[in-house]
Amino acid sequence: MIKNKRNRYILTCILVCGFAWAPLAFTGLCPSFVVKAPENSSFIGVADEFDLTGDATWLADSTTTFYMVGNMIGGMFIPPLADKYGRLPVFVITVLLMAGGGMLSAISNSIMMFCIMRLIHGIFYTASGLAGWVLGYENTPLRLRFFTSVYFGLMWVVGACILALLAYVLPDWRWLMFCISVPNVFVAFLIYMTVPESLHYLVSSQQTEKIEVWLEKIRGPKGDISASDIVEIQDEKSSSFKSLCREMWKHKMIVDTFIYFGLAFYSKNLAGNIYLNFVLMSLVEAPAYIFSPIFMNKYGRKVLISGTHIIAGLSFLGIVLSTEEWHIHFWLLGKFAISCSFMSIYMFASEIFPTDGRNKCIGFCETLSRLGGMLSPYLSHLTALHSLAPAITLSLIAVSGGLLTLILPETLNTKLPSTIA
Repeated sequence: MIKNKRNRYILTCILVCGFAWAPLAFTGLCPSFVVKAPENSSFIGVADEFDLTGDATWLADSTTTFYMVGNMIGGMFIPPLADKYGRLPVFVITVLLMAGGGMLSAISNSIMMFCIMRLIHGIFYTASGLAGWVLGYENTPLRLRFFTSVYFGLMWVVGACILALLAYVLPDWRWLMFCISVPNVFVAFLIYMTVPESLHYLVSSQQTEKIEVWLEKIRGPKGDISASDIVEIQDEKSSSFKSLCREMWKHKMIVDTFIYFGLAFYSKNLAGNIYLNFVLMSLVEAPAYIFSPIFMNKYGRKVLISGTHIIAGLSFLGIVLSTEEWHIHFWLLGKFAISCSFMSIYMFASEIFPTDGRNKCIGFCETLSRLGGMLSPYLSHLTALHSLAPAITLSLIAVSGGLLTLILPETLNTKLPSTIA
């Protein structure tokens, strides 16, 4: 294992890859403000500008559906490129394309153009997020996984809070979309200049010369660190397509995506200041990202993910059984629990899937998860059936997800595998 835990080469990769998750949060959570402005806000959303009221209300929510469809397309076709050509080039290119898609969406002259641009925006969002996470996590020694997971999570929280501030300062969807897209250009440049390619990928693709260059920059005083100290050397038996498909079908994230984005998008419907509610719903994730790795390292991945799903389900059930003044507290507890699970699942998936198919496997899971994301904008419409229907729906889905997690294997204290074998 790497002896110098403060090695700048490793730390730079983790810090920069994690930093990219702040502007990623802008992109992922912006529908909370951009699509439909709540009644108690001066924000001008897409629905306001294009007069999407009455029978046309569904068109506003369809913009998020287009975005989630883009996530599915990107999650299906782009991550395999990172397994073939490397994490770093795919990360840089997709971040730049995501920035371009976001800026172009800000000049849309019709709702259809905005939907199409959000589709393109979404294609590169998922791919950039996955490539960045995998690149950072694969360059993380076993003993530093706690730091990496916490840091990535906190950067997401920072991005979410800044998004609320920007929405308050720039109460117009066009300016907001443009301003949240520009930082990704800087991020792409920073990544290209400072982040090395994943050692796991270099070993998996047997690029001997580049492996030696990588190791030269992290070797200790005695120069006795080899690739096997950091990754499992790939054996002769590679991961077959059939084996990868079987593994991918075992690990689905539909439940978490539906609940997480459903809570984020629905927060503006809660009583009180919409910007404060959104910040509170974001800040409650910070302790989740700090404590979840601690519990995972002590009790295992599976127990934590299953338990937090069930806690989230019981929180939403508490909304059903409590008075309105208690609803925000139960929503926050539910957001805390599902945030614990959301970040834990990324770690869990990274440790289950092999290097030569890690991006495509997690990308496939992300593709399936967007089925839940596509439905999340319509969560508020369930209030037409009953005011508590959204909470009841989230409760049932969360508990079901927690029980299903128990069938997955445990990965505590294991090296990242190179192949299915």
